[in-house]
Amino acid sequence: MEQADIFYTVAKCDDIESGEGKIVFAGTTRVALFNYNGEIFCIQNNCPHAGGHLGLGAVKGCIVKCPRHDWGFDFTTGKCKTDPRYSAKQYEVKIEDGNILVGLPAPEQNNGPEFL
Repeated sequence: MEQADIFYTVAKCDDIESGEGKIVFAGTTRVALFNYNGEIFCIQNNCPHAGGHLGLGAVKGCIVKCPRHDWGFDFTTGKCKTDPRYSAKQYEVKIEDGNILVGLPAPEQNNGPEFL
């Protein structure tokens, strides 16, 4: 799971039904949310194999299928079920006051070139 430095409110708990996925923005990063038996999970939206939007994929149990090449990803772990060499980044999720918050690493700071 990616180290969470900043949490973003991305949706309300009522916005995502059990057994479905949804694409949301955490800051400027597009991520995929999934509701599995009332528990919310978050992984990267772009398939690491073919770039398809995982948030739009068909969901069966805890597996989402990439809409491009039908590869399956377990959104509770990020692991690819089709080819174990691939995995989707998984992000921490918090629920606060009926809101879904997703934690992302802090953006890297680029303060320009370093001079010696």
